[in-house]
Amino acid sequence: MAFPLHPAGGLVKFKRVYLIPMQTYPLFAKLTDKPCLVVGGGAVGERKVEDLRLAGARVTVISPELTPHLAELAGAGKIRHLAEAFREEQVAGMALVMAATDDPEVNARVSAAAQARGIWVNVADAPEFCTFIVPAQVRRGDLTVAISTGGASPALARKLREELQEHFGPEYLPYLALLKAVRVRLLEDRRGQPENARLFHRLVDSPLLEAVARGDRARIVALLGEVLGTALSPPVLGELVARAFKEPEG
Repeated sequence: MAFPLHPAGGLVKFKRVYLIPMQTYPLFAKLTDKPCLVVGGGAVGERKVEDLRLAGARVTVISPELTPHLAELAGAGKIRHLAEAFREEQVAGMALVMAATDDPEVNARVSAAAQARGIWVNVADAPEFCTFIVPAQVRRGDLTVAISTGGASPALARKLREELQEHFGPEYLPYLALLKAVRVRLLEDRRGQPENARLFHRLVDSPLLEAVARGDRARIVALLGEVLGTALSPPVLGELVARAFKEPEG
């Protein structure tokens, strides 16, 4: 078997890597309480760890050294740290693996070990060794907008992310929190009502977002009343609005 050449040059000596085409299928993975592995404790590894922790994953980091922030997380017991070199058997049992070292050969070994066990793997800056690609993201509370160019131009993906960050401003956090709260309350009180779906669509088509952006709570309550009619009382609407504006920044 001939060993493939790594883009950085030189032979990559590992058992097998399946090089996949860049066509991708977009999805959002549910990783709450799932064991995930990050190999590499530098700045790139730190970003991978934070994304996984945000998704609720249980993260193990393999690296002789860690950034100060990762060291703090490890010291607080928020991540598991193995201060050693990577070994292939360490991917066993993981739901997802990310390689983020500055050594192309180590990253290729991580990819090969994960793929041999049918585990999804991402290798930073080497899409040809990935079975999934991490998209550029814009997050506003429960809203996540993901952008991918299929590995063709990460620079363009970053540019689009910056543009979308301007479009989807911080007002989307309380806006989506409010839409969620109204939906949950309506479904609790009126589950099975055929007009619920119509009310939800009327809410997102209303000027509610603009009122949220201005922080005009009286106008927000009035708009909710106009759209929902008697479905929810004014005191309940006021409570939901107050709760939405207390959501943490994201």
